[in-house]
Order: sequence, then structure tokens, then C-alpha cells
Amino acid sequence: MIFMLLFYSDEKAMAAMSATERNRLIEAHVAYDHDFLRKRCTMLANRALQPSGTATTVEPHGVTSGPAVVTDPPLTGFYLIDCADQAEAVELAGGYPMPVGLGRIEVRAVIQEWDYAPSVQTTAAPDRVWREYEDVASWPEWKHGVERVELGGPFAAGTTGQLVVTGRPAMQYRIVSADPGQAYVSESELGEGVLLRIEHVLAALPDGGTRITHRVNVPRAALDLFGHEFSPALNDGIRQTLRSLADRVESR
Repeated sequence: MIFMLLFYSDEKAMAAMSATERNRLIEAHVAYDHDFLRKRCTMLANRALQPSGTATTVEPHGVTSGPAVVTDPPLTGFYLIDCADQAEAVELAGGYPMPVGLGRIEVRAVIQEWDYAPSVQTTAAPDRVWREYEDVASWPEWKHGVERVELGGPFAAGTTGQLVVTGRPAMQYRIVSADPGQAYVSESELGEGVLLRIEHVLAALPDGGTRITHRVNVPRAALDLFGHEFSPALNDGIRQTLRSLADRVESR
């Protein structure tokens, strides 16, 4: 897991240190960095920050001098680390040689996944949309980027198969759950241990139409596999798929 260790330090106390005290703190910091932390976890980034008084805050209504949030003591630096879990991150932060009364360290996990849930409305009834879901042979006609899908059984929970997306090798595909006319959840294996989960939800509208929502659970690890262009390409593909599906069910 990835964690950020946020360092809050008394800037006035640090500025008032003698040369001997400052040197001792620097030596302790270097020892913590090289002899302790880097041997226990993967270091992704670490930086000390300029004094909080040099910060500039940008807001929709303008720009002001100073940090966005005034804390006592102020934020003065950070480490971004990859370690086993929260307990280990707290232990690693606790190993920092922070002089008593000088400051504190906040340990906060980085988000490992997020949801993207666009929707579209159609005049077609939920059952009509569901028939398109069940007809997996037709998915390449409206699912953006899908070249082929093969299922080893019925369109039902537990059925597995393969999904081929343009420019990618075949991926393992599984239907996690299926509630006819209402929703189904699928998982595609993007890489070893990296699953892309999509929830397809059909909500009946009062006028007889349907709101179609495709909720995608995006693992942060997908960006490590495919780069930062993965997210915008995925988002665009989901939107195009929804539009194509809505057009398809209304034209038939």
C-alpha cells in the first residue's frame, strides 16, 4: 500500500536552532532516510518544503499569499512510501528522530481505487436494454473498443470467459452477479491481480424509459500498468459505450 507521511514542524524553533543542533538534526534525518526507511519500504518520493510563509493559495475567486490551511505547526515536508499496511506505515513514521516538541507526522493512505459512474437516459424499457447485455456476440457493435467476447456459459453469475479489447491481449472476464432486467457486475483482469470492475445498472423511469449507469471501479494499479492515459481513455470509452447503447435500443 502507498502512504504519505506528512511532516509538521515548528518553523520558528527550527530557525532558532544553533548550528550544532541543526547539524545533529540533519544527520539524524539522513540516517533515518538511508539506514532505516529505505531498508524497510519502497521510497517513491520525499521532499522538504519551503517555509509556509512563502506559499501561495489559488482559489476560484483569486490568489492570496500564505498556505491554504494554517496549521500549528505548519506542513514542512513529506515522504511518499510503499509498504505493507497502515500498521507498518505508522511504525516507520514512529522511527523518525523528531525532537520532542518540534513537530509531528501524519500518516495517510493514498487512494487505491476510485469510481466513475456516468449515465444516459433512453426511452427504451429496461428489459430491452437487458437483451443487448445478454447478446454478447453483438457487443463489438456498441461496446467501445471491444473486438470479441467469449463466455463459457450462460449470461449469469459465475460465468467466465475472455474479452478482447483493441490493441490488448485477451483478458480473463467474469460475470460476478446478474439480476435480469436490473443490473450485472463484471470483472476484467487487466494484469496479474489487477481487476477492472464494472457495474451495469438499469433504473426504470416514471415515463417508461431507462436510466443506464455504468459504474467503473478503477484500480490505481492500472495506471502503473498502462500509464496516465489509461483514465481518460477509459472514461471516454465508457461514455461512447453508453451513447451507442442508448442509440441502439431506441433504433430497434
